[in-house]
Amino acid sequence: SGYVWLAVSGALMVTAGGLAPGGLLYDAALHSLMLGFVFSMVFAHAPIILPAILRIAVPYTPWFYAPLAILHASLALRVLGDLTARHPWRMYGALCNAIAVLTFVLIMIGAVARGRRARATASVLKQQTSANAGHSR
Repeated sequence: SGYVWLAVSGALMVTAGGLAPGGLLYDAALHSLMLGFVFSMVFAHAPIILPAILRIAVPYTPWFYAPLAILHASLALRVLGDLTARHPWRMYGALCNAIAVLTFVLIMIGAVARGRRARATASVLKQQTSANAGHSR
């Protein structure tokens, strides 16, 4: 899905024949690239990369798809607002873009907390099992 936004950004840049900063096409191309492509990649890879780098458990949850869906829908609204010069669409799209990023952060925090609880519970169960095995002899 991120590559679609990369293609949209490229098409907007080629169609415009270069982009003047501050214009609506510039806004659409820039946000298609930075939010659509980059954040799609972050949303997709963070649950895989964070555990490896930070040595924390990030258990999968289907809720990881919610921020991605919000991001795509809100970015489509924002880009359509740019292309049709409809300021309210741009404004609501931008607001929902921020909500998508915030939702992703909150879901990641919740997943990490759930992973820590699961790890702590597993550790306690392992200790209890070891203690019970010692008493049965």
